[in-house]
Amino acid sequence: MRDAQKELDASNVVVKIVAFDNDFMAKAYVSSSGLTWPLLLDLDQNLYRRYSMQRGTFWQLYNPLSILKYLLLIATGTAPGKPGRDWNQMGGDVLIDPAGIIRMHFVSNNPHDRPSVNKILSLI
Repeated sequence: MRDAQKELDASNVVVKIVAFDNDFMAKAYVSSSGLTWPLLLDLDQNLYRRYSMQRGTFWQLYNPLSILKYLLLIATGTAPGKPGRDWNQMGGDVLIDPAGIIRMHFVSNNPHDRPSVNKILSLI
């Protein structure tokens, strides 16, 4: 998404990241990732539940594709960070227009399952 910042700016898109970890972990994430978008904390994971983002099963988290993706990250020098308080929590992406209408609701099936940036840009 960061590589598409110019396109997002041109379309007046505001990206916000939602995390459920405590303030210390959130600050560490912002610092280590260089995040420039607003980070909102959902400590009770209410937003995750409202958008049907469930906790992952063992197989969702540790299937062969996930293990391969983690190994590729490590091989390229991008080791996965320390897991947060609920490492089973699955994520997703939600695109909400200025009128409050949900234009995309994507729930991840594994830690690496995300819509492509092109898919998101096509919906804007």
